[in-house]
Amino acid sequence: MAQLQWNMVLGQERVKDFFSSAFTNGTIGHAYLLSGEAGTGTFTAALEISMALLCSSETARPCYTCSSCRRVRSYSHPDFHVVMPFALKKEHKTTDNKITEAGWEAFAAGVRERMEDPYLVPEFSTPPSIPVDWIRELTHSIRRGAVEKGKNIVILDGIDVMLKESANTLLKTLEEPPPDTLLLLCTDRPHVVLPTIVSRCQLLRFAALPPDTIRLELVSRLSLSPDDPRLDAVAHVGSLGRAQSLLRHIDASARQDAREFWRLIIEQDHLALFDKIDEISASADYGRHENLFMQLMYGIRNAFFTKMNGTENYIMGGSALSGVVEQVISPHAMGVLAQHCETAIGRIRARTNIALVLINFALSVMEFYNEQKQQGH
Repeated sequence: MAQLQWNMVLGQERVKDFFSSAFTNGTIGHAYLLSGEAGTGTFTAALEISMALLCSSETARPCYTCSSCRRVRSYSHPDFHVVMPFALKKEHKTTDNKITEAGWEAFAAGVRERMEDPYLVPEFSTPPSIPVDWIRELTHSIRRGAVEKGKNIVILDGIDVMLKESANTLLKTLEEPPPDTLLLLCTDRPHVVLPTIVSRCQLLRFAALPPDTIRLELVSRLSLSPDDPRLDAVAHVGSLGRAQSLLRHIDASARQDAREFWRLIIEQDHLALFDKIDEISASADYGRHENLFMQLMYGIRNAFFTKMNGTENYIMGGSALSGVVEQVISPHAMGVLAQHCETAIGRIRARTNIALVLINFALSVMEFYNEQKQQGH
């Protein structure tokens, strides 16, 4: 009997053991919700499971060499479908909001690019969505059944960005899927997925990746030196995809933006602060915006730990940012400020208007420090 082998998924042993057992015993269900931080392996695992179930090898699957495996990797297998968030451009829609031929071609190209490195976290200059037309096309493919008389497999990545109409269309398929159907839903925000969808899936949670795993993988993938100082700034994020994205955005100007933004907040120089916010938000680069708050978070941690003896191993992102926030003097202050950074990063990933994210963060920090002053801290 063929065995499921894992060539692409890093860590996540519990999830891999679960699917390996179900694969061997022939007990794969019809719908799973793979939940975890983007870039931790949810999409990668969904892709590898899909390949294994469609593979024709008699021993280890996926084999990566049979016709089925090659067609899945090139996104040309008739029984393998991928739906993922996409930022529609003007030329991708008709006047009545239907998807044009150029739009469908762009969708397919986006999927192929996603599959080239399934750990990469897609970046968009405008908020992405999953159009209902794509879900309707998907539903048609599911109802049609498998062309090659095996499994008919669908990966729905970023299901949390689906609009209500798209979600309701999908729900009908989840309620009564054909017996040969497997739906693999991926999300990093399970709390915003419709409860009616969650209830029809088996939930599998993906853990954050250890820093050493991320560091080694980045060195291997990008041919970096193990001593590259940039690795310290990204290895602790828990996600290989996020680490790769942040690595692309680390530069002196990003660190300078973080320092200057923080200084203006602490000095409560409102006019200069809003000028800086306008300057930062003029860019539509979500990865750069996320990196700004990651730099602030590292600076907050470093400012706290550098005041203590024996904490060198806790310094993240190098020492260059350790002086950004000298005001951090207690675990409580570090926790509150780090949480503000986490909230801002979450909003950026949800594609909230960056100017609003920056303003809310600045006001929250100002309010916190004003309260600290009133209490004599």
